[in-house]
Amino acid sequence: MLEYTDILRVISSLIIVIVLIYSIYYVINRYGKGILPGQKGLISILDIKYLGKNKGLAIVKVNQRYYFISFDEKNVSIIEKWDSLHETEGEIKNKNEKENSTKT
Repeated sequence: MLEYTDILRVISSLIIVIVLIYSIYYVINRYGKGILPGQKGLISILDIKYLGKNKGLAIVKVNQRYYFISFDEKNVSIIEKWDSLHETEGEIKNKNEKENSTKT
């Protein structure tokens, strides 16, 4: 059988391990935001909506410009580009009309 000191040693070891795991979890969540890849830099994914398996739409910020892209297993396509994300619907329509008039 286990003696009283052995039980205390097991319980204290378990407490130490639990405190150590919680401490590591806290430090990583508090200070480790830039450690994981994709957390810092010029490229960031603002939003993703999946339309199916490996297919979707995303808004991506690259070097202070915003891109609305579609992606699937084989390619990535740019649907729209913006200098800022706060363009109104009227500004987008005017921009599209100007682009269409210059193409014809």
